[in-house]
Amino acid sequence: MPASAENTKIETSLITIAIAVSLSALGLVWLIGIELLPLALLAIPLAGFAYWQTYVKPYLWVVILVVGTFLGNVIHLAEGGVVPLTLFQLALFVAVGSIILRRIVEQDFNFRYMGIEIEVVLFLSLIYLSLLWAPDPMGGFVDSTRLVISFFFIYIVFNELKRQEEMITLFVVTIAVATLLGFYALYQNVTNIDVAVENIMAEGTLIRGRAVGTSDDPNRFATMFFIPMAFAGCVILAKAKFYYKIMAFLGLAVMGGGLIVTYSRSAWVAAILMIIIIAWYYRNVKLFVYIGILGVIVLAAFPQLSITLINAAQRFLDITAGASDDSSRIRIILGIAAIGMFIDTYLLGVGFRGFPDRFTDYFSTQESIGVTEPHNITYTILAELGIIGIILFGLLFFKILRVAWLNIKLSETEIEKIIAVTTFSTIIAFLVFYQFYGGALNDNNLWLMAAITFCLYYSSANTSSSPLSKTAQRGDRNEAPESSRADKPPQ
Repeated sequence: MPASAENTKIETSLITIAIAVSLSALGLVWLIGIELLPLALLAIPLAGFAYWQTYVKPYLWVVILVVGTFLGNVIHLAEGGVVPLTLFQLALFVAVGSIILRRIVEQDFNFRYMGIEIEVVLFLSLIYLSLLWAPDPMGGFVDSTRLVISFFFIYIVFNELKRQEEMITLFVVTIAVATLLGFYALYQNVTNIDVAVENIMAEGTLIRGRAVGTSDDPNRFATMFFIPMAFAGCVILAKAKFYYKIMAFLGLAVMGGGLIVTYSRSAWVAAILMIIIIAWYYRNVKLFVYIGILGVIVLAAFPQLSITLINAAQRFLDITAGASDDSSRIRIILGIAAIGMFIDTYLLGVGFRGFPDRFTDYFSTQESIGVTEPHNITYTILAELGIIGIILFGLLFFKILRVAWLNIKLSETEIEKIIAVTTFSTIIAFLVFYQFYGGALNDNNLWLMAAITFCLYYSSANTSSSPLSKTAQRGDRNEAPESSRADKPPQ
């Protein structure tokens, strides 16, 4: 069948589907209330145009999913919001349906594999097997199902995000969203005088008013700044247009402020290491100088932020406080309990999500002030899945980090370098953060960066149309874009 006839057939099918959906939506609005009809008449064409864009540019579904991840529980936080869904879950549901529909219409059933399937299948199999002896099999089943969804998300990203320009667009969107979140967090901190006074009186021993943004946890909210901050740092140090450097610097300033007011020491340590990696790669310490100059300017403009910085410095110094700091002391207790579980069940562990239930076999909840959730991904897997689990987990992330590092070595254009350094540094930041906090396996942003790592490895080398690059010339490699690594998985 000629290509033009095939395209006409696809467009006819899509128009038919759009008409059916529009009529159904109008019928639903009519049943709900006729007063909403004008709004529906305006919204439906806009929704139809947006959907058509996701058909023409499938990677937009990845952008929508990532925005949903960053906005987190915004539906729950909205006044009177009772919808038991996050924006990410809602976006994932719609995206999967749309992608399946598009592929059926196009008769495109190709599926790309990343080369980590064996490790993923074995790791998931061990998790589900461990539920047979886990003390809380239902809780473990729910969390393992969430992990399956996260891996499903990885393959959506990998199969829909194929060009480097699309990856850059995604990172730019994360900067825009994270900058807004940073503004919101700073506004809350600067305008809340009562909380500032309480923090001064507590002398850093008790931090109130920690920014949580669109999350319910300040530590998890702090990780939302990793990806956009790394990308902004790379743009500042790379050979990019001056205009983009300025925009990235302003975004980095706001995001850095948002990160500070979360008072998440784990995130601070991870972010500092991330910035060091970026500065080391570019052999340029100007980023630290710029941050210092900006800090002086901001303090001069907003003296009230000095209180925040004093409390932040005190909290950072408390990392080494040990037993005198409740947060550090509890982490030590959790670590000792994990070692005990590993010694007692070293081969296969106590079962997935069994740590909280087995913790009381080693310490009382009074000693940990009621905290029983593990705060370290390494000893969590050792305790819950044993030696076999930590080996499989290690192999999985060894492959991911190896490809991330390989991307840096193979990168030649500025665009490739920016993406490669962003992915590598943020994966390291997430892994460091989750040595002090729990929930690594269900962090969509961590898996997003793993997926983009493989997207970059298999991507086309044509970056000449990207607006960020001043010189996107690849020499002879433009003749055969990345054929040496696009046709086969990394070895």
